[in-house]
Amino acid sequence: MNMKDIAKLAGVSKATVSRVINNSQNVSSELKEKVEKILKETGYTPNLLAQELVTKRTKVIGVIIPRIGIDTFSNITEGIIDKLNEYGYNVLLANSREKIDEELKYFDIFKKKHVDGIIFFPTSITEEHIRLLDEINTPIVMMGQENSKIDASCVIYDDFNAAKEIVSYLINQGHEKIAYIGLEENKSVVASLRKNGYLYVLKENKIDIKEEYISSGNFDVSSGYNAMKNIINNSKETPTAIFAAIDRLAFGALKYLREFSYEVPNQISVVGIDDMDMSSVFEPTLTTIHYDYYDSGKNAASLILEKINNDKMKNRSIVMGYNLIIRNSTKKNKI
Repeated sequence: MNMKDIAKLAGVSKATVSRVINNSQNVSSELKEKVEKILKETGYTPNLLAQELVTKRTKVIGVIIPRIGIDTFSNITEGIIDKLNEYGYNVLLANSREKIDEELKYFDIFKKKHVDGIIFFPTSITEEHIRLLDEINTPIVMMGQENSKIDASCVIYDDFNAAKEIVSYLINQGHEKIAYIGLEENKSVVASLRKNGYLYVLKENKIDIKEEYISSGNFDVSSGYNAMKNIINNSKETPTAIFAAIDRLAFGALKYLREFSYEVPNQISVVGIDDMDMSSVFEPTLTTIHYDYYDSGKNAASLILEKINNDKMKNRSIVMGYNLIIRNSTKKNKI
């Protein structure tokens, strides 16, 4: 049984059968249903190697995510996969664990696997990234940041302005003693943008920047707990508000404050960025910035498909908007 036989049984051309197998959008639903019925009845399996030789495509996209177990990145990945599946593409998923050497290793693996494109959320960009990606010579989409030295389309998050908005909200609520729990800046451009947004608003409002009010962690909730502990123990005056760069850090801060009998939000308000699923369930519910991470994943997939289908397509960037979600972890500060 071959493609010609399937075409004869379905009463269509070989080209139509090929389009159905490759999940092309240029087939009517009626014809698609007819061909799929024959494929199912005959148990026909296409020769993928032969297809690759003809089309010079593997229908595989390499995807590198920093931490697969984190809600944010899981939602991004789901968006990527769902969109690519619509067009018959599979995903080769890699977890870099926030390690640059792991990212570089996966670039090499993707090159050997002849993937049709790469979507990656970099920890930070090094000269080795630039060299390897140039050598791979395959369509690339970067998430979370842009870099003029890399030939890539990008999906970026408006982190600087998002941080500005949520810190401005705290100031409008009467808070001036605002502490910041960030991510390690040497590992993430996102970390720098969110911290810079915090610092910008304090300066703009002529509020003193206190080093003892600034601490950092990672993607682990426990690091938010430890950062909150450092701020409380090292501060001459207890802050009235905490801005955490991600919701997971905010959860850690809330855990510490609860354990040591600080009332949230009566004594200390807490905010984050991400709007994870737990943010609307965790008590008190968390005031945060909402990004549609699932949609950002779909956008990344759309960009990679654009580049695959048109090698003359110019790189472009999509900036994800955000919304401030006000919940129960904040209230007006009584001055």
